[in-house]
Amino acid sequence: MSGKTLESLSDTLEQARAALVNQYVGQAHRMWDMLTPADWWNDGMTFAVASRMALLEMALIQQVRRLGVSYADETLRLVGVNPKGDVPNLVFPRDNTDPWLVAQRPADSYRSAAVKSPAIRPKEWPDKTDELFSEVDKWLEQAFNRLQTTVDEDVSRAQTSATLDKYRRSKVLEYRRVLHPELSKTGSCGLCVVAADRWYSTADLLPLHANCHCGVAPAGSDYDPGFQLNQKDLKRLYDEAGGTTASALKQVKVKTVTHGELGPVLLAEDAEDTPNPIPSKASNAWTTPDRRSTLAQCRRMENRAIEFNRRYKEVWKTGKPVTFRYEGRTFTFKPSENLKQAMAWQKTMLNQMRSMLGEAA
Repeated sequence: MSGKTLESLSDTLEQARAALVNQYVGQAHRMWDMLTPADWWNDGMTFAVASRMALLEMALIQQVRRLGVSYADETLRLVGVNPKGDVPNLVFPRDNTDPWLVAQRPADSYRSAAVKSPAIRPKEWPDKTDELFSEVDKWLEQAFNRLQTTVDEDVSRAQTSATLDKYRRSKVLEYRRVLHPELSKTGSCGLCVVAADRWYSTADLLPLHANCHCGVAPAGSDYDPGFQLNQKDLKRLYDEAGGTTASALKQVKVKTVTHGELGPVLLAEDAEDTPNPIPSKASNAWTTPDRRSTLAQCRRMENRAIEFNRRYKEVWKTGKPVTFRYEGRTFTFKPSENLKQAMAWQKTMLNQMRSMLGEAA
């Protein structure tokens, strides 16, 4: 362990995580780029892509959780604690939803943007010389921004959850957030600066905000490696801000609210509570994601895949659109030149869910 510090361990962790996220986002771009403009309005196509991306994200979550456990082991040894206990590889970090529904959200964002310009419905993707290019490009930009934000949130929470799980199993009761101003385009925000001086119980998840890159470190009366690292970053942040800006940073007050999917979210004290993204679920219905909740989500996805498979066959057989209700939502599956590929992705989703649930039985 000679030569390892909290700073070097944090840097190594963040570099590995960033590489995995970039790989996933690149794969997602290639998948969504396969669709035609009409396919973006075809639930049969967008949910097929989403099924493929959901499986890839679940694999990503397992990888970053393993990174989180390895980081926990190293930071525990750094403070003289022997790591103990096993941590589940796959725990999806959202409650009241599932990976497949979350993976569909780029299409939801695309449609939300496009519906504001109903007269624009290109049959082919416009090139840069086309007068429609700028508007259509905005729709795609919103879709991919949603994708990036979502995967960043999921990965951050999955990694932190795995680390804290290992801390708990190793009898570490408290931790603090560790600032990473170098990972943000604008540096650490005032919310994180204030929260960096707090200790948290390992019984609770770390409250994050959108695009938050804070890490965690074990803390206690006899050891608190994150404190020294944070003090160095805080001094630099205040020095760089200077004058009234530095004073404003020091005066920021924060609160934690509960998001219906993500759990604890860090907000400015005077901010309104985060909107509840699930109409049928109040934020207080959130419970900490665990292996059991993940398996329940897999069961939901298996049942959805069975229903969708039946609908794909109807479209394939008749060559006509099929509209139906499922899980409180109306779906329309339409013919497409990519329909055969969509059915293959759907079958893979069904087989993977059956395999995972069979192994867990």
